[in-house]
Amino acid sequence: MTRTAFIGECMIELAGTSPGSIFGAANLGFAGDTLNGATYMARTSRLLATPDTDVSYITALGTDPYSDAMIAAWQNDNIDTTLVRRIDGALPGLYAIQTDETGERSFSYWRNNAAAKQMLQGGHDTVLRDALGGFDCLYLSGITLAILSEKDRQTLISIARDFAKQGGKVCFDTNHRPRLWADQDDAVATYLAIAPHCHTVLPTFDDDSALFGDATPSATAKRWHSLGADEVVVKCGGEPTFYSIRDGESGTVTPPKVTDIIDTTSAGDSFNGSYLAARNAGRDVPAAIAVAQKVAGRVISRRGALVDISDIKLDQ
Repeated sequence: MTRTAFIGECMIELAGTSPGSIFGAANLGFAGDTLNGATYMARTSRLLATPDTDVSYITALGTDPYSDAMIAAWQNDNIDTTLVRRIDGALPGLYAIQTDETGERSFSYWRNNAAAKQMLQGGHDTVLRDALGGFDCLYLSGITLAILSEKDRQTLISIARDFAKQGGKVCFDTNHRPRLWADQDDAVATYLAIAPHCHTVLPTFDDDSALFGDATPSATAKRWHSLGADEVVVKCGGEPTFYSIRDGESGTVTPPKVTDIIDTTSAGDSFNGSYLAARNAGRDVPAAIAVAQKVAGRVISRRGALVDISDIKLDQ
């Protein structure tokens, strides 16, 4: 049994159904970058017939009906929720999606008091340290780090450090969101602090180019290798995905053409989760990228972060 834990925040999503109008009918759901990744790892693992894969999600929620419904949905996707902290009186964060007449999307967030910000408090950091001894992989993102207090951020970095020292693989995606950080220097310092403990890094070139001045995806990979990463896969939107293995091969994998792009919200998250599923199933890096590209291609051709992929043929 291979066990992977994703840690981060999942929020309630309000998606308006009338472009150009703030108020009116809206669809209610949930999403979050690491939860999306966990979901697609679980779903892709089923498609690849790797039942010996266990996917867990780590966060904090309230004891309200919305939190209950989230957990029930995750469990229905075969995601283990044992390490979800439940806090009386707390609530999940919330965000709303507005779409203008041209289809351009904008987001508004209510997350300052979200339960997830307390995921390492109340002694849960100790619980997590002990529990992670039974896991093979820990996945987190820049968003995971950004939502935490400075103290809890450093605690999570130390948890990742100890996990790596014990032989676990830390997987990381910068998934940079400027509005979540005090400034860019704060974000960069945090990413540099987590970097030495990361085995696999799955950045998006646009993010890392803006943050670190990388001129090419190859430069992004070289920088992460210099910081300690063994395996780097640089997502480049519709352009070829660049990969590099420390002291090994590097190259690109061209994604299939997607002509009916509807919603790119979870493109990177679905790629990351599916990539990890394929690697766990024994695929080499280029083959795992091809699986991830196919899943991400389906996701961006549907509306919403979490879409059905059960009919995708991943061996074709």
